[in-house]
Amino acid sequence: MKTLLINALACAALILPFSQVQAAGAGKSFGGFKPKQTFSFKVTSVASVKTVGASVSKAPIPAGIPKFKLKQTVKFTIGAKGQLTGPGFSIPFLKSGSSAGGNGYTNVVAGSRESPIVGLVLKNQGTVNTGAPASASIIFSKYTVKGTTVTTNAVTYYFE
Repeated sequence: MKTLLINALACAALILPFSQVQAAGAGKSFGGFKPKQTFSFKVTSVASVKTVGASVSKAPIPAGIPKFKLKQTVKFTIGAKGQLTGPGFSIPFLKSGSSAGGNGYTNVVAGSRESPIVGLVLKNQGTVNTGAPASASIIFSKYTVKGTTVTTNAVTYYFE
């Protein structure tokens, strides 16, 4: 339970700064990004941890989660419905926040049993909001349950 709470708080920390929602329909932009828009970032940090009960340790990236290497260039595309897509993943558009200068993406839906993915693409470079992608972070989570033991794998990537 403690692990679930920590992951939920981490997800909320990424999502809560978005104070304004921009609705987007067909042919419109999603938080300033248009469908089919592409951009690339290099992986600047990778952290993979496994939590079993209250024990947290470094762990290899588990099957089912994209494996990117440090300094690898990753191409992102904005999908037709605003989703952030990349090699091995697609994360639905959540909302955009002008004060945070970023777009939030998540597959977290109430009642869903899908492992959570949370993404953030920042459009700020220092204090200037250029509207162009400046950096990104994505947290992939995977939960397994055996008996009463919950195991959580969380892989966090930072891109610039």
